[in-house]
Amino acid sequence: MKELQAIDKVIEAYYGITGLHSYFIQSKNDITDSAKERNFFCKCLKTSASALKQCDECTVENYTMALESKKVQTYSCHAGLVKWSVPVRINEVTGVIISEGVISKRQVEESEDWINYLAEKYNVSKTILMKNYSNVREMTEEQVDQAIALLESLVAYYKTEVK
Repeated sequence: MKELQAIDKVIEAYYGITGLHSYFIQSKNDITDSAKERNFFCKCLKTSASALKQCDECTVENYTMALESKKVQTYSCHAGLVKWSVPVRINEVTGVIISEGVISKRQVEESEDWINYLAEKYNVSKTILMKNYSNVREMTEEQVDQAIALLESLVAYYKTEVK
């Protein structure tokens, strides 16, 4: 198995277990490929040029920090979703796997106010945002920690499969 095939297997297995989409970024140039984002809430928000710009800036910052520190970066994106960037190195292939954003129970409780704010700030449809926000996965802090540990374990496992 080649390095990028192993990373694809990690992403597939991670989705199969957690239901969370993720994507691999090898360089800052990949960040502008928002087609990799499979979260419809984010896709709707990114119809706004300013939201897309903020998303890209946030991703670049956390991608860079994950690569430079060689440590997982957990962060709240500009839209309030909790996301994580896991640095990956398999032989000469380096990059970061970024997980789909999740929300907390409190965010669910405050969702109407938050969606009103985002809809106004980015001039996007409140109805469409709310519909897609309700589909964002809710997780506890412990679930987030375990999801990160799982992703790291999958990377370690599939790294052993590379020949």
